[in-house]
Amino acid sequence: MAKAKRVIPAVCGLMGLVVGCVAAYFMLSNLWTRLIVQPADVTARDLYIVLTLSIIAGIITGSLALFTSAQRYWSPQSRILHPPVS
Repeated sequence: MAKAKRVIPAVCGLMGLVVGCVAAYFMLSNLWTRLIVQPADVTARDLYIVLTLSIIAGIITGSLALFTSAQRYWSPQSRILHPPVS
């Protein structure tokens, strides 16, 4: 049980990181080619900008997922709900 209290927030944080990066990449790439740059004028620099912004968004999303799951599984209240087995 103690190991699960550490693993579950870590998995939530990693999944939040991956999902945040992928979702932000697709959203930013679509917005970038529609609002900022015409699709014919896209360069490698634009790709790097979108990738950097999506990684930053993924880190923020992963941090929020880790923080919210850690509050649930690492709090003293969750220890009261699960008394030790004798």
